[in-house]
Amino acid sequence: MRAFLVMDFPVKNSRKYLFASLALGAGLLAGWLSTSEPAGSPPASPGAGSSALQSLRGSLSTDDRDSWLPLVEALGRERGSEARAAGPRVLFDVYRLSTETGLRAAILAALETLGSPQACETLAGIYRLDNEDSPGAAMRLSRIKDPLCVARLKGIVEAEKREGELARAAVRALGKTRSRAAADFCAELCADTYQAAVRREAAEALGMIAELSSIPVLAQLLGSAEVKLRQAAINSLGLVRSEHSREVLESHRQKKGLGERETILVKQALERLLGKEPARLR
Repeated sequence: MRAFLVMDFPVKNSRKYLFASLALGAGLLAGWLSTSEPAGSPPASPGAGSSALQSLRGSLSTDDRDSWLPLVEALGRERGSEARAAGPRVLFDVYRLSTETGLRAAILAALETLGSPQACETLAGIYRLDNEDSPGAAMRLSRIKDPLCVARLKGIVEAEKREGELARAAVRALGKTRSRAAADFCAELCADTYQAAVRREAAEALGMIAELSSIPVLAQLLGSAEVKLRQAAINSLGLVRSEHSREVLESHRQKKGLGERETILVKQALERLLGKEPARLR
């Protein structure tokens, strides 16, 4: 099987692609090697019962570009462990071989739906290419929901030095995993030493995770001079169903000088606490 880590073709901004490929390699190599075909085996061809992953590998070997788009879309719909682990590596190979806008958009969508730790790393790698797809890669990353991705998402935040668009997208995704393992990390990111935008994402993530231990952190944010940060904390407190949350919101409502918008948000948050549905969505 051809090794696609070697680039023997001209590509635009080849140095960026090389660096991105090397960065991705550490996170993806184990899964890729464990699921790749044995050396010397013939490439899979579309149809004949082969999976989309096998067929896409085969089309890369033969440079059958006309088949790439439908196979990329089909791979995004696969749910097997092999597709989730090895698929992102193959999708990145297709991405760097093509400049077609529609195909690249389909690759980003497939990575989101695969939603694996390897997909997270691949989306981060595409973002770091710093091209027209970077915003889309960050948006797709922010929609990842699999709790198995928590460690990889935290690693992306750390690699970005806890700031910037990619870090914010990863924090947003951490909230959507609704994993208790992410709560302490998001609480740490609420500290005033970090960017206001990162702190807001972390506060919102704490609301989605809805751990009782997050209430003191959110309560402290209500004293921030940053209006949007206070609003994020109010919304999140309305998602953590407890008497403590209610008391914090009631106390905040009594403060003088609250703006009209903030007053409405507190009222809505208190009403949510009286609802029947559980705060911690499973």
